[in-house]
Amino acid sequence: MSAELPPGMDLSMIPLAANPSGAPPDFDHGPSLEPVVLGTGITFIIISSLMLMLRFYTGLKKSRRLFADDWLCLVGEIVGIVQWAVLYTILHNGLSRHTWDTRVSAITPYVLKLQLGNQMLAAVTHFCVKASLAFFFMRVFGTLNWVRIVCYFLLVLTFASYLSYEIVVIIYCIPRAGEEWGPVSLARCTTSAPSTIAVGVCSVVADLIIFVLPFPIIAGLSLNSQRKKGLAVVFLVGLLVVITSVVGLAYRIIVSYESTNDPLWHGGNVAITAYMEIFGTVIVACSPSLSSFWVNIFMQTQLYSSIHSRLFSSGRSTRPSAAASGRDYPSAASANKGHAGSSAYSLPSKRPHTGQTNASSKELVTEDLPLSAIQKSTIIVQKTSQDSSPEPVKENGRWELRNTSKGW
Repeated sequence: MSAELPPGMDLSMIPLAANPSGAPPDFDHGPSLEPVVLGTGITFIIISSLMLMLRFYTGLKKSRRLFADDWLCLVGEIVGIVQWAVLYTILHNGLSRHTWDTRVSAITPYVLKLQLGNQMLAAVTHFCVKASLAFFFMRVFGTLNWVRIVCYFLLVLTFASYLSYEIVVIIYCIPRAGEEWGPVSLARCTTSAPSTIAVGVCSVVADLIIFVLPFPIIAGLSLNSQRKKGLAVVFLVGLLVVITSVVGLAYRIIVSYESTNDPLWHGGNVAITAYMEIFGTVIVACSPSLSSFWVNIFMQTQLYSSIHSRLFSSGRSTRPSAAASGRDYPSAASANKGHAGSSAYSLPSKRPHTGQTNASSKELVTEDLPLSAIQKSTIIVQKTSQDSSPEPVKENGRWELRNTSKGW
């Protein structure tokens, strides 16, 4: 580009493209993507890093070891942070604005080298975070043949697409022998646009597989509906990753094939969706650890017990008594012989001496069970007992144990 300019021209005062509106360039105060990259990048890095630390803590606490999917997720997070830092450096060096608000002098060999490094790192981190999910599903649900097949396909798809992208970038974007980092190598690098479209399509397909894969697995688990819904909500976070990937593909198509005078701005949006997809995938990969940490670790701590008792003790203390509420609960005994301090409801003390012990009274009659549940449980016990076993009968407002079959 500089070869077409008259000698002696100040490149710092010439824009890369003319403004379609005809307005003069605004090199210093025009719209910039730098604050967006800084804000969203730091936010996603903090959230994904915290989720990753929680994943490692939970894994070491339960299994006392880490697996391949854990290490791949860690590598993807670290490389993703480095890639984001390189991108922010590029934008900070004058490439964060619209093309017509960007100086020609901003295209330097240093910036071009950073851009090449950003592309190389992006391919590595994308593969690592997606492969971590494939290894996770195989480790946890590998006994299902179809899960293993899908995960192997996911690994082959991501590895082949990102490796081919790395090769294309090396061939087209690195200066040939005798060339310098400048307009010639930059122009040749832009001709590799079809490879970015191809890798974008593969990325969308991989994200769709990652999003859909958990749901048939959850449907086949032996869990109650509430637990299944909770797991489904966890993996629904992957829908955001799919949306981000689709938006990134759209921007790639715009930059590559649409006639636009603003490739820098659209290219910056491609980069934003790329690192958001990376950190979003890390969050999805670490989401199951959040549920495991809550159930298996946090709920076992004294802190949780204290909070739980404080929240629910007031509800138990204000529960009306049976006499005051008019409910047909049996009388409660705070201390029975042989069971001092027991809070269970006991049946009346006038019991017929049948020579048998009603061992189910303490186990089946608790303060959390209403009378209907007590009667139902008692009937179940009677069906497995001898005919002489007594059963509770209410007469004249009092409870008595009677064996109706023998006239008690």
